Amino acid sequence: MPFFIHILFVISNWIPSMLSHNVIFGKGKIFHFGPMGVAIISSYGIVITLKSTGSFALAFLVGLVCALLISAVFAWLSVKLEPDALGVITLAMHIAILNIAINWTSLTRGALGIPGVPRLSFFSSNTTLSITMAVVAVLWIIFMLYLDRSSFGRQISALAEHEWYAKSIGISKIKINLIAFFIYALGMTIVAFFSMQYLTILHPNDFMFPAFIFYITCELAGKPGSVLGVTLAIVLLTILKEGLRFMPIPTGLTGPLELIIFGVILFVAVWWRRDSVFPNTRSV
Repeated sequence: MPFFIHILFVISNWIPSMLSHNVIFGKGKIFHFGPMGVAIISSYGIVITLKSTGSFALAFLVGLVCALLISAVFAWLSVKLEPDALGVITLAMHIAILNIAINWTSLTRGALGIPGVPRLSFFSSNTTLSITMAVVAVLWIIFMLYLDRSSFGRQISALAEHEWYAKSIGISKIKINLIAFFIYALGMTIVAFFSMQYLTILHPNDFMFPAFIFYITCELAGKPGSVLGVTLAIVLLTILKEGLRFMPIPTGLTGPLELIIFGVILFVAVWWRRDSVFPNTRSV
């Protein structure tokens, strides 16, 4: 039962942020490789504020503002840079933000992390927290499905398919990109708010490169831009990822084996989805 509750929370906790990033990367074809940078800033904003003030509402607000600010920077870069340059810059920003979090020890405690993150009294047990997170995840899936069929969904798809034509009919790239990045900021803040209470510790290891690889793997395996496809990929790959810990293999091999398996899955997914990830520009 505890393992089922854990799996339920992990799957539900991935959904808001991954489906939001899927809007940017999958549907919008924007090579935003810095989602973990947003996660770091939002998570540390929440935990530091919560430990200092004890106010959950204020902590969530600070985390959201931090996420919105860095997302606005990413959105601006997505308009100014070519796709490949954007990918390199956002990945570099992720590494830079992570290094700041590790080395600013007076504020973040560096590699020691920040333990003792308090919980809301309502979340006294992992079961309650997991069920609440599952409800939030279902509501987020419904919101993403609505967004996918909305005017915004059609506009971001038009920009991804042919930017020049989309602009010629009055679609504003900066406006659409801002909305997409702000949706991700909200999804990531929700994830950070719940995950910090579940783990009760904030550690920089949670934001390393493997977490980003898991993001991309789920989105590519589930079909970029597909809400239900990516949700199914999150469920299956999370079960695989967590299940590896219980295989009868030496502990020291679990990490390398996980990287190898997900590396192979990512390679196959990129090859299989290459036409949707790198679409040919429509011509007349």
